[in-house]
Amino acid sequence: MTFEIKEMIFIKKMFLTFFIFIGTTLLSSCVYESDVIVIGEGAWESNEFYNYVAKIIIEEGFEKEVEIIQVETPILVESLIQGDIHVNIETWSENIPSYNQNIDDGYYEEIAINFDDNEQGIFIPMYLHEEYGIETLQDLVSYKDIFEQEDGKAIIYGGTSGWDLTDFLNKKFSNEEDYPELVENFIFKPINSTGTLNATWIDAYSREEPWVGYNWKPTAVMGKYDMYLLEDEISEYNTETGTGNIPTNKVTVVVTKGFDLKHPEIYEFLSNFETESKVASDALSYMEENNLDGYETAKWWLNENTDYWKDWVSEDIYNIVINAIK
Repeated sequence: MTFEIKEMIFIKKMFLTFFIFIGTTLLSSCVYESDVIVIGEGAWESNEFYNYVAKIIIEEGFEKEVEIIQVETPILVESLIQGDIHVNIETWSENIPSYNQNIDDGYYEEIAINFDDNEQGIFIPMYLHEEYGIETLQDLVSYKDIFEQEDGKAIIYGGTSGWDLTDFLNKKFSNEEDYPELVENFIFKPINSTGTLNATWIDAYSREEPWVGYNWKPTAVMGKYDMYLLEDEISEYNTETGTGNIPTNKVTVVVTKGFDLKHPEIYEFLSNFETESKVASDALSYMEENNLDGYETAKWWLNENTDYWKDWVSEDIYNIVINAIK
């Protein structure tokens, strides 16, 4: 191939890349500078359920189009900062290292606490607790050989990288001063997919085999399977050292900067969006039992729990929504 032909191909590729970049940028501008409200979604079912509850109320009651975009947590945070995503209904604040600083800097605003009565931490199946009497993280050392092994150590499965709690647990299981035996005998292994993480313990549970790892409530699978939360014998929670028991997480509703000015009525509605973990657990169990998607589950929940959410909006908006989804 001659130099001239190579040069022409290179130039064509450069122009193609340029036009793809320009087209993508213009498309992004068309979407995010329009009147469409963009809600971020993590890869877990309770977030899907809550998002569709909000989407139905906003679209039916306030006649504003809503787009739900699923992204990983680090991208979600950056998109909130940039204003590409406008709302997050289920923000696990303790899992986002920059959460408080971002709010202090005015990048996004916390306007409601969705729920804060959840549990998260290191779990084992209840049958292991009952068979071996394992109650604490420290108890695991005596039974290290029963768990799945990697590089001569027992595996403790973890959640997604980028979550503050994953960072906390990484510190815990590398803290040789406070947990020398855990560090010596166990390896903490984050998994960047909630579905894959759940699959590891559901598979073990189906055969009543040993498993130990991170999870949280509320989820459909945690409601379906009987799991035991292990306590840390070092009770005081310290994020710098990874020591202590994980407190319940403040799960919040956040909106990007300027949302209150552009959508004041929807801002007021989202400020009233407060539930409890049982709401999600019941909804997710119903979703799984009836093989429904997030939209169908949210529609069912709104019809069956009118007393719960009717005060989130005005009487007029409530009547519009409930008549639309009957």
